[in-house]
Amino acid sequence: MKTASSPTPTETAPATSIGQWSADDASSLARKTDVQKSRVIFGTTLFVVFVCAALLVMNAWLVVRARTAENEQIARANTNLARAVSQQIESTVALAEHISSGLVFELERSDITPDTLQRLQPVLVNHTSEVQAIRGLFIYDEQGRWLVHSEASAAGSRNNSDREYFIHHRINPSARTLISGPIVSRSSGEWVIPVSRRINDPNGNFAGVVLVTLSVKHLLAVLDRFQIGEQGAIALFRTDQLLVRRPFREADMSRRNTDSPLQQRFQASRSGTVEGRSAIDGVTRIISFEHLLDYPLFVTVAAGKDEALREWKSASIYQTTWVVLLCLIIGVSGRYLIRSMRRRLVAELHLRSARDALTEANERLEHLAQEDGLTGLANRRYFDARLVLNFQQALESQMALAVVMVDVDEFKKYNDLYGHLEGDECLRRAAQALRSAVWRSGDLVARYGGEEMVLLLPATDADGALEVAQRARLAVADLQIPHAATGRGIVSVSLGVAAWVPQPGSTPFELLKAADEALYLAKEGGRNTVKVHG
Repeated sequence: MKTASSPTPTETAPATSIGQWSADDASSLARKTDVQKSRVIFGTTLFVVFVCAALLVMNAWLVVRARTAENEQIARANTNLARAVSQQIESTVALAEHISSGLVFELERSDITPDTLQRLQPVLVNHTSEVQAIRGLFIYDEQGRWLVHSEASAAGSRNNSDREYFIHHRINPSARTLISGPIVSRSSGEWVIPVSRRINDPNGNFAGVVLVTLSVKHLLAVLDRFQIGEQGAIALFRTDQLLVRRPFREADMSRRNTDSPLQQRFQASRSGTVEGRSAIDGVTRIISFEHLLDYPLFVTVAAGKDEALREWKSASIYQTTWVVLLCLIIGVSGRYLIRSMRRRLVAELHLRSARDALTEANERLEHLAQEDGLTGLANRRYFDARLVLNFQQALESQMALAVVMVDVDEFKKYNDLYGHLEGDECLRRAAQALRSAVWRSGDLVARYGGEEMVLLLPATDADGALEVAQRARLAVADLQIPHAATGRGIVSVSLGVAAWVPQPGSTPFELLKAADEALYLAKEGGRNTVKVHG
């Protein structure tokens, strides 16, 4: 059933003729136009950003792909070079082993007599002259004395029983060839790599050693034939020691392999490619390694990372520069287009913007009308409106509503003693302290009048309101504002609390009056305290 004050839909919709627009229709059309133009600007911006982002992503992908391809090419080249070096080293070591095995066979087949040794002398010299990698050939007896050798000088009383390889063969019955670490030859003074075999007598006892020394100088000359760049390095390792390395440093010849992650990877597989920093010279390299098939040796071929990737870096920088320039051109062009479209939109929306600004100014004025100019809290007018609203909500939901009345103790004496300017500052600081004690967004702190303030706490019972009030009292006391006219010496507040579940027929001002009565009791009770009504 409709009342007179409730118009029907027909009554609320004024008639319009064809071709005639209402103000709401014009406003709706303007909003739709604005949305469409905003979408066009957004779409254009998104397209420009997408194109630039796609170019940058594509460039990054090409740069990464080019680097991956460059690394693979370096690894292949290093691997092929490592295999070639390892094959050449292996053939050299195999030849030395073949010569030493033949000498051992000849010596063990016949007795080691002066005639036998004299017969072997030209054989040793011939082998040394024919094979460039061999620096010398030597045969020692069980005491380490030189029996026969390929050197031009006489053996005299020389003895090699203190050498590592000689001690090894003397205590180890194995007939396998031993490749020792590099040493300085006592006959030539050059660095050599010993390749030795044990000689047994007919009873299987130790009878001496056959030694073939490989020239480090010759091995370096072989390694120098390979192109590895200025930061490159080629090295031959025994399991536990460096044998020879290019570039050559004499200090490296006695270097032992450390138990580093790099060395562990060298030992983990027969061949491969790794990247790491050299423990010898600190250069980061891409290293390919290859173990010899028949000997406990492995070769490493390393290319300096910075040097190997130099061309890739240059090409990537040029390519990225051009892509960035292209993106800048696209961005500038797109920005010009978007700015042109935005100017048109701004021009069309200028009047509506002015209207919105006026509306916003009115809202700000309305907000200022609700705020106390001195303390920044809500004013009395706004508090009264909120009290009525919260009271009605509490009545409908049957939840408690609490009001806390606050009074600054002996504030008149404070004004008389310190002046009104200091009094205003005191009220401002006390107001901020009260605000800090209220944590929920739905609670309200307002200035009630003069030095009185009030807290409105929806959905809060007496215990909760008492807790907030005590927190507010302590917050003001913690300010330690001097007040020489009181016995406490600082500014304090008295608070009265009232909390009800509103019942039909009750009014919000009854709740406010109860809080005021509790405040009176707090002031009568000595001030700086909280009293709860009832």
